[in-house]
Amino acid sequence: MSLIYIYSTLSNDQRYQLKNGRSVLIAGKANVANKQLVTPKGMATAISEDEFNLLQENIVFKAHSKNGFVSASHDKQDAETFAARNLEPADKSAQDTPETAKKRNAGGAKVKDAEA
Repeated sequence: MSLIYIYSTLSNDQRYQLKNGRSVLIAGKANVANKQLVTPKGMATAISEDEFNLLQENIVFKAHSKNGFVSASHDKQDAETFAARNLEPADKSAQDTPETAKKRNAGGAKVKDAEA
């Protein structure tokens, strides 16, 4: 039985309940800085074909897929590259960047750009 890779740009891990009583945890934490202050743009989780078949019946997974926050592939790829090509860049709970802060609150406080 082969593995299916679920790619995600969700900011939090997501546990989807399956009809057989089990659940599948899909890695999130995309667009969230980790302990090393690295901010991945996408995450990947390997699941079985059986889990994937059941996952496709989950209403929340369907919504996340329809909205472009999760996608599946038989091929293992770099999660950030896959996310950049195939998924929405971030969900609404992603950490703010200077660009998103300016867009969200155009008349608000001035954001000074960090110098390199």
